[in-house]
Amino acid sequence: MDLNNQDHHDLRQADREASEEYARCMAIGTAIALALIVVELVAYVSGALTPFVPLRDLPGLWGMPMRQYLAAAGVPAGWGWIALAGRGDYVNFIGIALLASITIACYLVALRRYLARRDRIYAALTAAQLIVLVAAASGLLNSFAGGNP
Repeated sequence: MDLNNQDHHDLRQADREASEEYARCMAIGTAIALALIVVELVAYVSGALTPFVPLRDLPGLWGMPMRQYLAAAGVPAGWGWIALAGRGDYVNFIGIALLASITIACYLVALRRYLARRDRIYAALTAAQLIVLVAAASGLLNSFAGGNP
């Protein structure tokens, strides 16, 4: 592929713009998620939200292997935390899930830019990364590996 100087400049400019948009998305998303985590922590520590597992029970549960802890505390595994998201000890999972999903949101921003530029190679690579990230977040890959909670 023989590109002239203008083509190289255009590609570099497009890559720079995509990188800057991705970085802006990451900065904004991270700031929002971290602020949410702080608010959630204050709600938990202040007692504004009642925990699912009472604080008095925690010392006896902390040393248990995960399966025993889940059974003894009566808490769900995997995405089951969503049903408890309004409880003081689980509300922080919302901010953590948001923080963990920022990369996916930023890849969607990048994918939109690549599709608008008709950059099929980068669009395909970004789409493949999105598929892997969403599959991993869903727990789908864990089920193929025979994983358990």
